[in-house]
Amino acid sequence: MLRVGLIISLLLIVFLPGDLEPRIPFAVGLLLIYIAAGRRFDYLDPVVGYLCPWLLILFFSVTRLSRFAITIHRSTYSLVLLSMVCAVLVGSLTRRTRFSIERKWLPPKRTRWSPRTFLRAIDLFFVALTLFNILQAGYIPLVRGIMTGDTGYLTFGMHGVYGFYLAMGNALAIIYFIVYLRTGRRQYLYRYLGILAIFILFVSRQNVISAAMESLIAYSLVRGRVPLKKIAIGLVVSGILFSIVGNFRSGSIRELAGIDEDWVPSPFVWLYSYSYFNIANLDNLVVRSNAPYYDGSAFDQLLPSFLRPEIDPENPYLLLTNFNVSSYMFPIYKDIGEMGVLLITLTAIYLTSRIYTMIYRPSSISRLGIYCVLYFCASFSFFVNFWFYLPVIFQVFFFYCFGNSAESVCIAEQKRSQLTLAPKALL
Repeated sequence: MLRVGLIISLLLIVFLPGDLEPRIPFAVGLLLIYIAAGRRFDYLDPVVGYLCPWLLILFFSVTRLSRFAITIHRSTYSLVLLSMVCAVLVGSLTRRTRFSIERKWLPPKRTRWSPRTFLRAIDLFFVALTLFNILQAGYIPLVRGIMTGDTGYLTFGMHGVYGFYLAMGNALAIIYFIVYLRTGRRQYLYRYLGILAIFILFVSRQNVISAAMESLIAYSLVRGRVPLKKIAIGLVVSGILFSIVGNFRSGSIRELAGIDEDWVPSPFVWLYSYSYFNIANLDNLVVRSNAPYYDGSAFDQLLPSFLRPEIDPENPYLLLTNFNVSSYMFPIYKDIGEMGVLLITLTAIYLTSRIYTMIYRPSSISRLGIYCVLYFCASFSFFVNFWFYLPVIFQVFFFYCFGNSAESVCIAEQKRSQLTLAPKALL
């Protein structure tokens, strides 16, 4: 009944005549009640992961913290609210079983090769790609940034190879983290930390963030939920670190975002900037363009960069050129319009919610890893369309390829531990 009441209320907010902006705080309040009472603040739930950032965006959209702030139009608010209705609707169609830490794992399929040998070969391939990207670029971004002030991260790596490399590295990191959580073998933890260190050296904030988010989900599903208090502390610390790295890469965010109030902390300014300007850019597209153009541009990011058609680097719909992110809705609306945005939202959240229910049955590393990726895409949909972004969504392929071998390694390590403990038990 709560879900039905929420959907009806949101539809009334959207379709009743008049200005929508005064109703936005009421919509935010209703959605918060739904997340608290209907979803019990279950941060593992993809519907909660999708809704929370958009609630923050709606909240910031009615503020005037930046001197560049504009009034968001009714059509843009309608698009965002209807997308949230879609997420609530399809998320309610899937039901998960009761959570249990005593997870059952599907037995791995037999292979002709040794799983350990296969993963070692993958490690060597990853190291070779790492060295190749460094030699091809002639520098390491973090080291260059410290020495010259310019990291050169945008031009680092070979086009067509670097995105493949980042996706493989991210998937490998999560696989090794899950293996460590299940076996306790520190060698897999060191491999995981080593990949994260490479992402930091390459100043790839996107992969640091995606790996951190996916690690949190993986840990929660293998070892048990992390208390919300600890997550909140982690978010604050991450926000501080993000702002430090961001200022290092881009300069003073306060001046760029037009925030004149000195009392506003820098991490909050980053949070505001990557929330408000997203919907402002989307609003400019919806109101000022003749979209949709039906040109297939929404799917360009699914192609390797060397096959991707050239696009005009100038985006006339950005409110500020320094803030060029505008959520997953921007490219989809530009290509296939409002119905396209709603259809993609329905499909993506439904599939993610379906996998969420499946991982509470006998599961596998592949399935768990795929859910981590899809959850990240849903929770960071406010940023860009990661569902159609090859360096992120291609992790799904690597989880399919590497998951079975990782599962075999887990079983072998667990048997090895039992054999080691057996003689001690006889003493």
